[in-house]
Amino acid sequence: MMRLTLITLALFCCTSAGAQPRIAIIIDDLGYSLHHGEAITALPAAITCAVIPSAPHGPMLARRASDNGKEVIVHMPMAAQHHVPLDPGGLTGQMDQATLQKTVEQALKAIPEARGMNNHMGSELTQQEKPMRWLMQELGVHRLFFVDSRTTSHSVAQRVAEQSGLASASRDIFLDNQRDLPDINRQFNKLLRLARHRGHAIAIGHPYPETIHYLQQVLPLMQQAGIEVVPVSRLLVAPVETTDRASHTATLHADS
Repeated sequence: MMRLTLITLALFCCTSAGAQPRIAIIIDDLGYSLHHGEAITALPAAITCAVIPSAPHGPMLARRASDNGKEVIVHMPMAAQHHVPLDPGGLTGQMDQATLQKTVEQALKAIPEARGMNNHMGSELTQQEKPMRWLMQELGVHRLFFVDSRTTSHSVAQRVAEQSGLASASRDIFLDNQRDLPDINRQFNKLLRLARHRGHAIAIGHPYPETIHYLQQVLPLMQQAGIEVVPVSRLLVAPVETTDRASHTATLHADS
């Protein structure tokens, strides 16, 4: 691990003048492993915890994350391509509006700490405009934001969220598609380079032992690197429509 840390520090050393670059790190799939979930909620930075509401330890880990000062969002299961099995309580394209919105409401009741939502899988459903509009309508009722995990390049989710008056964002980098430390290190440095170039960037990772170990080592170095780790709500795009609901969600963006 020491060698990887030194490689990372070599890339950290030069921070451009101007506003401090900001990164948000969302950790998905929380709720199935209590041990790994607790390790995530204890990480030494303002990461965002994305909790699967139907997972056996989901509600408890959401409370633990909130108690530890972490931002919590619902990691909402959504239908994927190629008939990938869907977690209980997930959204499908076969649902009518009432069923879909009731399912979302039940998920939000399970995780009352949530300030927003992102999609778990969803490569099929996030391409469909009508169910995405129904979803964003329900999130608007609860004054929540949406982050598109971008599990497909054809997703319409963020566009529909903006048009529906929600503050929103999209994932830039997956940290751990390959579960080995050198690849996680490469992906993390991509995140930092993008943040330095653009001013901000959003990554998604998972509660894998490799990811947990890497973040435990690297997150304490962010201040030294001139990088601010922020909750994802600090990096939201303001909604398109000017409505009372949009005024509320735009406040989240103004906090950044």
